[in-house]
Amino acid sequence: MNKLFITFILSTLLLSVVCIVKSQSAAYKPILLMHGFAISEDCGANTDWDTMLQYIKNNNPDQIAIALDVDNHLKSTKPMFTQINDIYLLMTSILENSSFANGFHIIAHSQGALLMRSLVEMYGFKVDNFISLAGVHNGVYGVGFTNDYWFGNFTDKELTDLMYSSSMQKEFSVANWWNDPKDNDRYIKENFFLPALNQELSELTPEFKANFIGSIGGSFNAFGSPDDEVVDPWISELFGYYNENMVMIPINETYSYQQDSYGLKTLDNQGKLKLTQVDGVKHADWLRREDLFNQYILPLISK
Repeated sequence: MNKLFITFILSTLLLSVVCIVKSQSAAYKPILLMHGFAISEDCGANTDWDTMLQYIKNNNPDQIAIALDVDNHLKSTKPMFTQINDIYLLMTSILENSSFANGFHIIAHSQGALLMRSLVEMYGFKVDNFISLAGVHNGVYGVGFTNDYWFGNFTDKELTDLMYSSSMQKEFSVANWWNDPKDNDRYIKENFFLPALNQELSELTPEFKANFIGSIGGSFNAFGSPDDEVVDPWISELFGYYNENMVMIPINETYSYQQDSYGLKTLDNQGKLKLTQVDGVKHADWLRREDLFNQYILPLISK
């Protein structure tokens, strides 16, 4: 066979392989990442994602991944509706890029997961896979090991009185996801944010459910760990919570799921709700442990 012909064939095959690899990489949907909460200048910022962004670059070099540079550090304590507005303004400018036209993935940590779910419910976006890492979806009744140096010797009642006060509800994000399981009536009445988002009020916002169901093209993936040490109860990360007797209950025993108030049960019935418990994972481990990234996150963004 003519050497020139063989060289031509080999060159063509090599070029084809390169093109296939490039097209596969280019086909990966872009990613938006949202950080969590911190009363600190050391974390609770877009830079929390630096390690994961490097993991993404190492595995999918051409995949667009943007850590949202918004409400960083102490600004992450702003009330939830204020932060939602801030993120929405940033997202709308980013989503004008044609790379996002066919949808995108969301990776969000802690408070950031609740913020991004809020945005999906309120506005609707073309989301492929939503990856929630230690998200505070049903709120908290305590903040794990941080209680001692945040709140000192407050009793449960004193802390709830503080969190449900009008001033804290208007100024402090954690107050917006404070949920006293022993007094549901008070939670519904005095929490300005979470009961509305989770559609637990007597007056519903139908668009929230329609947007949530209609936005998730792939799946909603929530990851949580009983060894989290920050979110209390940890099962809030998997849409469970405490009942009135302070016993942890799974998602299917919660009001929001049973009533399908914003679409969790519908997504579950569609096979689009994936809840994963991973033992031995502390709250911030999701941001930096490569084994967690490779096993749980990389497969979801490489589609």
